[in-house]
Amino acid sequence: MWECAECNAPDKEIDALCHHCGKPLCRDDRVIVIDDAFAGMRGQRGQDAVHCRACRRKYHNAAISQAAP
Repeated sequence: MWECAECNAPDKEIDALCHHCGKPLCRDDRVIVIDDAFAGMRGQRGQDAVHCRACRRKYHNAAISQAAP
């Protein structure tokens, strides 16, 4: 059984992996950031991407996080 890499709770449903490091994350511990790496063309808005807290700080420190849906 998978457990969340942030809270280590084995009873929480894992519904996402960190876009950068691949850590499994539960809904409560994932951080959603608009990531320009997924923008189609120059000037377009990026797509939402799931991150763990460490990768959010490392790669998107200035980005505004969104609440998990």
